[in-house]
Amino acid sequence: MGKRKTDEYNTAYDLFCNTDMQRKQIAKVASVSEQQLGKWIKDDDWELDKEAKSVTKEKLVIGLYKDIAEIRKTATLEKRSLLPVESDQIVKLSNSIQAIGKKYNLSNYHGVLKECLMWMNESDNEKAKLFHPIMLEFLKHKSNELKNAS
Repeated sequence: MGKRKTDEYNTAYDLFCNTDMQRKQIAKVASVSEQQLGKWIKDDDWELDKEAKSVTKEKLVIGLYKDIAEIRKTATLEKRSLLPVESDQIVKLSNSIQAIGKKYNLSNYHGVLKECLMWMNESDNEKAKLFHPIMLEFLKHKSNELKNAS
């Protein structure tokens, strides 16, 4: 994929993945045909990207808590204690919740800082030049911090 994506492509992708707009509306805003939009969606698997973007830490944690609640509800309805396998499931789910709550990886930090740097570069190039080395220093610090935490 060496060719540079067009503004139309980028606009359509952003609208498709980040809004609930209909394809017809997206095509109109991006100034492309519905056929072209459909080709991009299919060829570049935008449906998967859209789904991935909708998965958040909060939704994952809520889902895990619901799984725990369902296990406990089943035991309660059957008027019995948790089975060993159910207890193990709850422990694993709880560990997953704890891990999700703690996990920020370097790419999370980099993404935010990169976006900030791009914004800064547009508004004040001199400040961006000063910020860039500080950003790299912060990322090195976070890298070490994350290594030590694991």
